[in-house]
Amino acid sequence: MIKRSILLFVTLIVFLAGCSNEPEKNSSKIQDTADSDQSEPKSEIQGKVDSNQNEPQTSISDEQILTKPPGRFAGSKYNEEKVQEALDRLSSNLTTDQYMEELLLLLAEDYRSYVTTFNNFETEVKVNNERPNGNITLPTSKKLHISILLDASGSMKEQINGKSKMDSAKEAIQIFVNKLPKNAEVSLRVYGHEGTGSQKDKQVSCNSTKEIFHGQGDQINKMKTALQEVKPAGWTPIASALKSVKQDINPETTDSIVYVVSDGIETCGGNPVQIAKELNQSKVKTVVNIIGFNVDNEGQKLLRQVATSGGGEFSSVDNDESLKKYLNKAYDKLQGEWTRWKEKGEGQANTQTIQKQGTINNTEIKMQILVNKEYDNMLAALKYLESKYGNAIPHGELWRQITKRKNFAWDYARDKGRRLYNEVTKSGNKVYNDIKEEGDKNVDDLTNKKNN
Repeated sequence: MIKRSILLFVTLIVFLAGCSNEPEKNSSKIQDTADSDQSEPKSEIQGKVDSNQNEPQTSISDEQILTKPPGRFAGSKYNEEKVQEALDRLSSNLTTDQYMEELLLLLAEDYRSYVTTFNNFETEVKVNNERPNGNITLPTSKKLHISILLDASGSMKEQINGKSKMDSAKEAIQIFVNKLPKNAEVSLRVYGHEGTGSQKDKQVSCNSTKEIFHGQGDQINKMKTALQEVKPAGWTPIASALKSVKQDINPETTDSIVYVVSDGIETCGGNPVQIAKELNQSKVKTVVNIIGFNVDNEGQKLLRQVATSGGGEFSSVDNDESLKKYLNKAYDKLQGEWTRWKEKGEGQANTQTIQKQGTINNTEIKMQILVNKEYDNMLAALKYLESKYGNAIPHGELWRQITKRKNFAWDYARDKGRRLYNEVTKSGNKVYNDIKEEGDKNVDDLTNKKNN
């Protein structure tokens, strides 16, 4: 009797142990994987309904949210039938956040390129438009040297319409120096001012060339004072005067221009054509212009060769008015250069501003179109889940999260675009106005000086 009781007791223990190893019939789990598409990756949430509920959440930035990898059916990969097949594998008892995460894994669009464009966008408008070389106030990158070589040979005593050639030349040069850039470096050199026109004084006269002024364009009075002391005297050593220009030019000079005022050709045996060529091909490229003052035809021919070899121009003038007009040509040319500089810069500023604004607008619009697409696809998925599970899913809360994401992404594109657009507009307007102001000022200054 006792043995039988022990046997029954042992049998009962074994039976209870076996029952304790059976799976719980009421545990929450996804449908049997045998019914799932083996080619599709499993949901990250499947089988984890109650896990990680108490873990702390780390806040992330707007950019981090929008630069997460896109869903499996984003963009051109969208396929409603496959999306529904993936939704069929979801449980009906997920939380709102878990449903939202699953929808994002399937349908989140790719916003990374738009966020990158916004974050790396250069809003500053930059115009690289080189200013004219002879501007009134030169930029620090430009160092202009202007050399004026005045013929002081004896022939400059001759009179035209009751005024000596020398007096006419001095007056024209004084008008010219009034128009020089204020911070240009200027040298005034005379030649043939010593000795006489006689043969016995030829050597002395041919060796005579002297820099009588060297300073800035704003030192007009000193220049005029030095000019008044010049008297016509001897021969015409043009080559020697041109050769001396090299020592007048500062090594830091970037642009050099020579104006030779003469009433005749070289009379000292020099080779001004060769010297002018050397100046034009030197390290500091120098342009040699010749102003022939009442020169005969043969003289004009020879002086024109000097100007050509020096990369400049020859102009023949017959009187002081013609000389003034010639010297003013350089001023008129500079005025035209400033006008073209202004118009070109304004055009570049406008074009660049419009291009940048267009890039921003396109980025904003394209991103918002993608936001709308994602929103529509997620609402379609929500509608499908509701038709499948009915009230078992948190429809209202899930709809609010989908709508919140849509508004967040849309507003991000709008706010970023608006801020960048305004920055570009502000920069573009400033550059445009600065160019216009500088150009107008220089053109007006040149007009006023030319008319005085």
